[in-house]
Amino acid sequence: MLPDAMTQTTISSGAATGFTWHARKSTDHSRRDAASNTDRLNVEIGDLSGWLDLHRPEQGIQLSGCNAAAELLAVRLPDRLANQFIDGWVRGGDAVSIHEPRNSRRLRATALWRLATGPADLTVELVLSVQTSAVRSDGAIAVDCRLPATEVIPGISTGQQLEWLPPIPTAGVTQLPWRQLANAAVLCLLFRQSLAGRSLAICVRRDEGREISLQRRTLPERPEPPSFTLTTWFFPALIEKGVLHRSRLSVTIGSPADDLAWAAAAAQSLASQPPLLQ
Repeated sequence: MLPDAMTQTTISSGAATGFTWHARKSTDHSRRDAASNTDRLNVEIGDLSGWLDLHRPEQGIQLSGCNAAAELLAVRLPDRLANQFIDGWVRGGDAVSIHEPRNSRRLRATALWRLATGPADLTVELVLSVQTSAVRSDGAIAVDCRLPATEVIPGISTGQQLEWLPPIPTAGVTQLPWRQLANAAVLCLLFRQSLAGRSLAICVRRDEGREISLQRRTLPERPEPPSFTLTTWFFPALIEKGVLHRSRLSVTIGSPADDLAWAAAAAQSLASQPPLLQ
């Protein structure tokens, strides 16, 4: 296997000042593996609170505030029942988790959740990498974000410009302009009035993501804002032994007052960077 060192990316100058992961004891007594006595990590973002379990990356960052909740940057590992936690560590705003399911794919996945400075309150960046010890393997992995919002506005950033498109339709599966984008373009989805009145912008590079879908669910009997599920697929369906693949997805959280401005800045920052290993 290749070494899988996670390097500093250029979305920010480093860990966000004042935002670090803090350990807390897990209250989940149903777990029977070696993870049962390990700590979870939590973070406070103003009146928002969140936690992350390195042993369960499929749960992502569980963020809540003002009677609303979201699940961000959840890594959907292949064959969850065969999943094996290999290693994990925390350094300031960086939390790393390494998993390798015990199945024929022999796919080692490393996830780095980084709390970073950005154009708004906070940017959380997921840097995801995979490699296999098999001669050939399926490298595809999905990342899910589930969150409420009163409105979702897509934007396309190419270099120094960002074009905002009409808001997403009010129901069903949405066809995003993904396959029509240039390789160096960034798709930004601005979720308005999501948590505690804040907006969230999720950004991904076209040359790092493979496919992306957005679903909306509205429950007529409930007054809450609609719930959205954004799924992004990364990496080829066929990868070879000894080749490291790496991609990223970022979530920026900020005030609704100027959300179009800071979301555009987040997308343009990502568009101006070189792609990671593909």
